[in-house]
Amino acid sequence: MNAEILTSMRESLFQCALTGSERIAEDPRFSRALAELGNHRGEAKVLEELARRGEQLLLPAEERGAQILDLLALLDAVLLTQSKAAGSGDEVLLEEAVQKEAIPELYYRQESYRSLESLRLALTESGKGRMEVLKAARESKRPYLEDLRLRPLFLRALGDRYAEFADEVENWILEERPKAFLPLLERAFSPEQKERVQLRYFSLIDALSGGESESFYTDVIARSRGELKETAIAALGKHPEFYGTLLSLEKTEKNKAHVAVIAALAKYPEAEEAVRENFLKNPARYLDAIAHCPFPYAADLIAAEMEKMYPDAEKESENRTYLEKMKELWYAAIDMESPALLRQLTRTGAIVAHVRRIYLNSRLWKTPLSADFRAALHTLLPDLSPREQTKLDFLLALEEKTPAEVYEMFSGLFAERQGLLGKVKAALGSQAENQERQERQDGIFEATESFCLRPAYGREHMDPRWYPLLLQQKRYSEYEKGLRALYREDIPNAKELWGGWEYHNLHHRLAEEEDLKRLQALGWTDFSEVFDGSILIWRKRGFYMYDLDQLNRTVRSLALSKEKRLALLERVYAGVHLRHNNYGNAIPTLYAEIQALKDGTDPEEL
Repeated sequence: MNAEILTSMRESLFQCALTGSERIAEDPRFSRALAELGNHRGEAKVLEELARRGEQLLLPAEERGAQILDLLALLDAVLLTQSKAAGSGDEVLLEEAVQKEAIPELYYRQESYRSLESLRLALTESGKGRMEVLKAARESKRPYLEDLRLRPLFLRALGDRYAEFADEVENWILEERPKAFLPLLERAFSPEQKERVQLRYFSLIDALSGGESESFYTDVIARSRGELKETAIAALGKHPEFYGTLLSLEKTEKNKAHVAVIAALAKYPEAEEAVRENFLKNPARYLDAIAHCPFPYAADLIAAEMEKMYPDAEKESENRTYLEKMKELWYAAIDMESPALLRQLTRTGAIVAHVRRIYLNSRLWKTPLSADFRAALHTLLPDLSPREQTKLDFLLALEEKTPAEVYEMFSGLFAERQGLLGKVKAALGSQAENQERQERQDGIFEATESFCLRPAYGREHMDPRWYPLLLQQKRYSEYEKGLRALYREDIPNAKELWGGWEYHNLHHRLAEEEDLKRLQALGWTDFSEVFDGSILIWRKRGFYMYDLDQLNRTVRSLALSKEKRLALLERVYAGVHLRHNNYGNAIPTLYAEIQALKDGTDPEEL
């Protein structure tokens, strides 16, 4: 029997119980479900009893409240103990059979009510450990969201008082997007209510449905207030076919809702007149609405505001009010570009240089660079520090020159001074010269960090000679992700190069399990010094129990022999017991572990 029949009956009864109504006989869903149940009443005594009690509710009676609650309790018991997890007995179409066979049988196996106890309690109760249970259930890839016994509990958990727990439930639903959840969400959604859970319901309905009808959005906008109203306006704005409705809302909405309308309109080039008119009336109110707008007119509007403030901001460069306003303007300008805005790089950009740096990074990673942007950068370069100057100059060169030409331009920064004369010059060089040289080297390393998000671009534009040159530098650079993303098998001795570089980095920072996995994947076998960087840090700030736990997990991941594991722990102990303070003293525990290993204890028992 299809459990949806019982679920439909339960939902009708639940709504009556929730609202205090006894007019169940007038509910067409209940009558329809009861009629369908009649076709199965002979299959089991409990179904016969459910049908009998349901028919009693259709008879005239003065008091139905107790009968509704009794039937609701019986339905809950049946659904919680007898219904199947969705998919456990579903027929699979022939063309899908191969896909089903590839899925482990565990996925389709019936889950008993007892086995769901921990997840059920996590969704309904309070207390510690609930998040871990939820995450473990999500990682198991079982079809819990399709289980009829758990769906109401997941729905309830969306309103959990702990926002992080509700977020995890919402993210789980968004990841799996179970269509069966949609009816439950639609019935629970009530735009008039101000609870935050209504915003979650709306977001999930919008995501699971793949976009609702125009009437749905306008109805929510009309009935809701606050953040839900603004979110509904933004959702409406994502559909170009509803542009006319969005434009009409610009005439009727007010305050924050009107700002949300302008923000939605700012994504359409044909709305320039309306957006421009409102921004000029009140730039402070509508700045967030046009922030990151991709059209040049929006960049011009922000540039005009910057220029208006520039004389006063330059005179009172220490005035916090001017600084904060200028920061807001430059943050809003991220992802924007126009000739007027680019001229501000050397004007207002100099007042808030750290925000200008963020703006430049966001533009530099979006290649190819426009001619206007490249010209503006060349104008800006002389005003920058050696490090910033080298970084921007390097990224510009990647766009304008061949990989070989770029290498010839910048590789000299890393060249060792050869011969006795060269070493004498290096020794006698002024501290300022050496410092500038190191800053320019750091600029190159920082530039390569952008390749972690665009490795294909880096491999295409980086001359192969860069890899041995950068990976074999003795100085440590915190910018590791870019070079790691550029790993190339076709580079001679690639595994030795990248492995030695990874090993060198661990002499300067904490070692994590992922670092050691990368070393193992590169064929590295010498792990005797992988914790030397960690030792330096622990010696300065103290060696805590969570440091010891992390150390043990990382060492276990190496699967070393007992002798090598003991030697590694003794090296750590020899280093951390020389710490500079007495905080976080987990050293006695580490010493006890070492002695236990020497006495023959199995490492897995520690």
